[in-house]
Amino acid sequence: MPDVLRRPVGGALFAYAIIYTVQVVFDTFYSGVLAPSDVYRVLNYLTAVGILVSVVVVWSHKTSGGSADASAGRYLAAQAGFYCTLALAILFFSLWFRLLNMADGESFSEADNVAWYLVAVLNPLVLGTVGAGLWKSAAKG
Repeated sequence: MPDVLRRPVGGALFAYAIIYTVQVVFDTFYSGVLAPSDVYRVLNYLTAVGILVSVVVVWSHKTSGGSADASAGRYLAAQAGFYCTLALAILFFSLWFRLLNMADGESFSEADNVAWYLVAVLNPLVLGTVGAGLWKSAAKG
């Protein structure tokens, strides 16, 4: 990613991770005023973009700095970041596409609800970590 884009993209990913976390944690406090499903309807599109950006970033990190010749810590960080991001992408997109294709009145199974909770935990962790990494790498120059 070009150095000019690292700081704004990193900041946007990190800020979005905070916004998403606030929604997940505090949505019950304002669910009478604003339906959480309406909020998530918007957030899911932003999440999709964030995940795609994260996949590109961690892939480039994995292929450039994550070779077996690098230090063990750097190699393991690149591998873990890549596979956690892929796990989030697979979970999120499979659930989201299913949500987009649901008929009116149809609902998720209990297993799908558990998977959405897993997405709710992984999403801010992955996007926040990738965002912070981009921000930090931009500061190094």
